[in-house]
Amino acid sequence: MENCCWQTAFMVANTNSKRPAQWLALHFPQLAEDDRQCLERLAGWCYQYSSQVCIAPQRNGLLLEVAASRSLFGDAETMAAHIRSGLKALGHRPASGIAPTPEAAHLAARHGLHIRTGSDIRNTIGSLGIDCLYLQTLQIQALQKAGFRTAADIFRLPRKALARRLGPAVNDYLDRLLGQRPDPCKTFCPPDNFSAGLDIPETTHTQGLVFPLKRLVQELCGVLRTRDRGIQGFEVRLQSDGGTQTISLYLQRSTRSESHLMMLLRERLERLQLPCPVCHIHLEAPCFLPYMVVQQGLLPATDGLSTAADKHVVERLQARLGMGSVKGLKCHQDHRPEYSWSLRELDEPTAYATLPRRPVWLLPEPKRCRIDKYRILAGPERIESGWWDGKDCRRDYFVVRNPVGSTLWAFHEYKPHPGWYLHGLFA
Repeated sequence: MENCCWQTAFMVANTNSKRPAQWLALHFPQLAEDDRQCLERLAGWCYQYSSQVCIAPQRNGLLLEVAASRSLFGDAETMAAHIRSGLKALGHRPASGIAPTPEAAHLAARHGLHIRTGSDIRNTIGSLGIDCLYLQTLQIQALQKAGFRTAADIFRLPRKALARRLGPAVNDYLDRLLGQRPDPCKTFCPPDNFSAGLDIPETTHTQGLVFPLKRLVQELCGVLRTRDRGIQGFEVRLQSDGGTQTISLYLQRSTRSESHLMMLLRERLERLQLPCPVCHIHLEAPCFLPYMVVQQGLLPATDGLSTAADKHVVERLQARLGMGSVKGLKCHQDHRPEYSWSLRELDEPTAYATLPRRPVWLLPEPKRCRIDKYRILAGPERIESGWWDGKDCRRDYFVVRNPVGSTLWAFHEYKPHPGWYLHGLFA
């Protein structure tokens, strides 16, 4: 997500506002320093809990303003537990902390603190050592040489004397830490696409791909919930030393259901052959689409239209057999049965012509037969057509029943090849 967009917003912990800010900080000690790409992915996932998410790559962390989300997710502690649980399912174990200012929240995350009000910052942070503060190394060493050991010792110093000794940057940091000065941050705006990958131990079995794929799908669906969007197609690239193998899935309608996407992926993986050991998995959804939540009725639908269950069956067949193996039928204005239809894509609109009784199954080619032992149930229906394209025919169609009770569709042809032919079977 290198092309993600940023919008600048100044979010100030203003103690005079009607709703005091409350910051939840997440610290990811297992990430490499300045791993901005991974933090952007995690910020996109966390966006479902807060519309104000900030990335702090120099701190290996994220900031979420959660005071406005309490009516949806509960108090800050409950929300932090939900977020940690969701991130754990994605393979991350962040430390979290809560405080009224962003700088205090970063410290709270590293030490597992929950600072409720701005007046509690001095007492709670004051017990921490100087080396815990986000100051430069030379500044910390200078303070330690002067005999200061805790943050409370610095809070008691006159600010003018501190500025003369260490410069104005220290006073600026302390003011932002205590909420005495606005702390501008950049809010993250997630893009309308998803791209993420995982390195995995080399495997030649498709079952070994299910767990990392599930983690990527969970992350994808979390991002979709943040944007209130769905997807109608995505790609999975399996990379190995021998090249890249691509799995493409397309759905009948947009979705963000983890279980449904994993079901389709399992169907595809069951029939997938891995020529080389896979070492990396990459999932990409290039386009997010509007998502409409469909309310289920109390009674089953009786209008004869395609239901969600029908679409799921089609998607499952496409995942199992391939996109080119599941097609629809398109009617043509032609009385000759073999020329009155063609295959179409499922999303292609079509019109159906009203014709006399027709069988469910047509043979690929009419097959010569004898009907002396068949019983005629209906007919004849004369079809004489095709003189304009060189495939003219003259036939009389009959609905017949053979000695074993099967209902068939047969015709007597007069030209070009006279005789009796079997053309279809009724269900």
